[in-house]
Amino acid sequence: MSVQFAGLPTTTESITRAVLRIAGEHGMSAVRYDEFPFVHDMASRLMDHDVSSVETFRAVQAIQPASSLCYREDGVVTGVLGLLLLRATALDQLMHGTFDGKDIDFDLLSRGAERPAVGYAWGIAATSRTAGAAVTAFSGPLGEGATGGITFVARAVTEVGRHVALTRFGFRPLRHPDDDMLISYPAVMEAAE
Repeated sequence: MSVQFAGLPTTTESITRAVLRIAGEHGMSAVRYDEFPFVHDMASRLMDHDVSSVETFRAVQAIQPASSLCYREDGVVTGVLGLLLLRATALDQLMHGTFDGKDIDFDLLSRGAERPAVGYAWGIAATSRTAGAAVTAFSGPLGEGATGGITFVARAVTEVGRHVALTRFGFRPLRHPDDDMLISYPAVMEAAE
């Protein structure tokens, strides 16, 4: 049986447009090319983890313009949220824990008129309460609208990130209770359960 997501965007292009519109409504926008070095350093420091390179962030953003979004205070990026829309070829890697969220295989990214098979929560970080609140506020309408018809997977690389994903963003362990791979089903499916 196929679940229909009436009114929700279904192609990478239409989802991207909707994500950027919702981001704008919440004081967020796409990370600019010149901001990626700062975003890379901020995310690395806050997560205390090795994140994607500046070049990878820029290459992904060129393919998916809504992949890296930010919140700015006084012109400075203080919050970021990353999301990827992936082709079906990524599903096996996600299920087996071999998907590399740092060194992205660009062939796994869905494009244009393609319907993404799954979303990947690429990361979230904030340096202020205001930015954290903005990113959280943006995530609700994002999951109910632009990405409401997509299952999302994330890898919890920190305990804080895992806690936030489980308690604020509705993720659950994917394969077993202590799994670092987490899953969040579409909002429409959640409502039907």
